[in-house]
Amino acid sequence: MFRSIICGVALILLLGIGLVSCATKTTALQSTAYIESECVVLVHGLWRSGAAMQPIAEVLNQSGYNVVVIDYPSTRLAIPSLARTYIHEGVQECADSHPTKIHLVSHSMGAILIRQYLQDHMLPSGSKVVMLSPPNQGSELSERFAGRWWFDGVVGPAASSLTQHGIISRLAPLTVPVGIIAAKRNWSLWPDALLPEPNDGTVSLSSMALPEMNDWIEIESGHAMMRFNSAVQAQILHFLQHSHFLHTGT
Repeated sequence: MFRSIICGVALILLLGIGLVSCATKTTALQSTAYIESECVVLVHGLWRSGAAMQPIAEVLNQSGYNVVVIDYPSTRLAIPSLARTYIHEGVQECADSHPTKIHLVSHSMGAILIRQYLQDHMLPSGSKVVMLSPPNQGSELSERFAGRWWFDGVVGPAASSLTQHGIISRLAPLTVPVGIIAAKRNWSLWPDALLPEPNDGTVSLSSMALPEMNDWIEIESGHAMMRFNSAVQAQILHFLQHSHFLHTGT
């Protein structure tokens, strides 16, 4: 038991994902360059709040997009409940401005909420989805530790379900254009048996992919810090505008 407790403490320290959000409402950012035709909903990951997506929100806002940043209690509810309430609220806030396109951009576990929401909702024609280091094939850490009291208590029901026997196997392919930005780095604090290389320190690249994805690009960064990476932000913009990433040398 003592060893399990130590592992749980290490999990918190190594993931470095931040504080649990207590907010439960959406926040819209206004822009002097507001473009009525396109709106972007930003979805944060585990243990974060909407503030975690502000670096991306500012870039999108400055580029003329109307931006809605959602907050959701990532450790309190299961993914279907989170998607049904909070993704729906964010999309509806965008829809209230009558855009022609509603894009969804996520970090980490936020991608699974988006996939859940799109199981029974449609976006306007031309809308796109961009995922940053998503655990699309599940989380190796959840596969290994889910069901242990200390892990489930720390990450909550949503992250504990990120397994092939959990929610992942129940999600049908997406029908909207999807671009995946995979952060990676050449070192990891986790042994390969727990987190196969290459990885971003939290999710392996093999777990990030989707068969139906339209494009994929890898960028040198860690999992949490990729939101601040200017190259990541530029690729988000490029995919929203062109339905593909900017691949240098091609």
